Amino acid sequence: LSIEFTTMSLTQMILHQFNTIYGLIIRPESTQYLEEKLGDIIRRNNLQRNNVSNIIEEIANAYVKQNGQIDFVELEKLQEVFEALQLSKEKNLKDIETLTPEKVDRDKFFHVIDAFDMPRWKFSNEKKGFIRHDKPKVISIFSSKAPIYSERFDLINQRLKRRSGHFKRLTSSSKFENKLPSLKDLRGREGEEFTIFGLLTFSEGKYQLEDKDWQIWLDLSECEIREFYTEGNFILAKGRYVEVQKFKVTSIEHPPLEDPDDTRKELGHLDFLGIPYSLEDEEVIKRYEKEWKNTFLVIMSDLWLDQSKTFAKLRTMLKVYQDENLIPFVFVLIGNFLSEPFVNADVHSAKYRVAFDSLGNLIAEFPSIARYSHFVFVPGCSDFCLNGRSPQRHIPNMYTSRLKSKVPKAVFTSNPCSQEIVIFREDIVYKIKRNNIRTPLNAQESVEIQVTKTLLQQSHLCPFPLPMKPIYRDYDHTLRLYPVPDVLILADIYQGYSIDIPVLGSTNNDLDNSTTKKCHCLNPSGFSSNGY
Repeated sequence: LSIEFTTMSLTQMILHQFNTIYGLIIRPESTQYLEEKLGDIIRRNNLQRNNVSNIIEEIANAYVKQNGQIDFVELEKLQEVFEALQLSKEKNLKDIETLTPEKVDRDKFFHVIDAFDMPRWKFSNEKKGFIRHDKPKVISIFSSKAPIYSERFDLINQRLKRRSGHFKRLTSSSKFENKLPSLKDLRGREGEEFTIFGLLTFSEGKYQLEDKDWQIWLDLSECEIREFYTEGNFILAKGRYVEVQKFKVTSIEHPPLEDPDDTRKELGHLDFLGIPYSLEDEEVIKRYEKEWKNTFLVIMSDLWLDQSKTFAKLRTMLKVYQDENLIPFVFVLIGNFLSEPFVNADVHSAKYRVAFDSLGNLIAEFPSIARYSHFVFVPGCSDFCLNGRSPQRHIPNMYTSRLKSKVPKAVFTSNPCSQEIVIFREDIVYKIKRNNIRTPLNAQESVEIQVTKTLLQQSHLCPFPLPMKPIYRDYDHTLRLYPVPDVLILADIYQGYSIDIPVLGSTNNDLDNSTTKKCHCLNPSGFSSNGY
């Protein structure tokens, strides 16, 4: 084995997947069997750590599917599962070799993940990894808010621990060298300088920083603010501990981003999406995605279907696509779908039914588009959302069934949805600017860059206090931006933009490097609300 895969580290990866993630007890003989088999695979293919973790996860998942959620992993059954997977992979690899881009079914790789179908993962400090929890059976607005912020704290804190070199204590003492002290560590150290981490809150007319054990007041009088910060953000504050529970801040910053490749390498493949994962599928995508030159998405927001001009403009657009034989792979249609908010159930229910029936009829006028294009519908803040909470359910089937009968690849999903390409309809720029603790001075980046970076660095779509942005607390995990997505679509009434946010890896600190990982962030702006 390579240095990266000592027997101990491979054993730990096996135990983590079987014991921690799947709740199985794997005996020593079964562990040894997997170590030998995986060791051969690693040597032959020179695999990286995250790829090996993916294989172990696939084996554990297949074992549970074949044998049920039993307590102990039996060696004979494990051998059957491993051999069956190996035969399947060999066949799939042979099939891949004979594939051409035209023969590949792109639909197989297209998944829309509804927020209410996402697995629920929680980071465990004791296990040093994520633990899968059962999803709540009932949506509750009364569950405690405390676990939300505790889980968000743990999520970002475990990320920071891997970037410890970024935060050196400002004194010459080595006690906290290369690590962040807890707020309790500051007690008795008045006059010393620190970098501290916690949740920014506001109470009794003053800002304070909280972690899981303590809280201190922040003096921001000499702190120059260059970015957006709101209550509910987790921040890093540099400054001096001046007296008991009082910290004089000289500068603050958001937690640094983590390259999603580094995240997966550290944590292995976790089923954040709730869909099957296959290394063979990944191989097909890598091999052919550059040759799918006409595979593109069309994204529109604020598509007011109660306006005749909207249908006229849509008909013109669809005609051009069909006449030019440029059939979009996906249409992402984001609400609001009416020009007025949903208030009266009787009146607006009828309007929604007519609106989607009419849209289905329009799309059916263009047979190639209706047959081959996917249509993804994401509700807006005013679509059947009377309490403003996130995540938001999809538009009910009773209003969309006729459209789906004419457009076979239509999917009505939640707001937000998916994870590698995240789609979220919220007027987020206005919300952040309005609730910012202080207007940034000498800001070197545009508003849209600051806003998108804030969400990505907070690893969350709604990093605000609950009164500012209500959420279903048991579904807070569906609002995470972790790992960092490939694309973040923030449909907003704000002006349209398309930007790349660099995500530095642990070994790459060059923002201008062409190989630097980037998250592409965009706002399509309003189709109907901004004059088409």
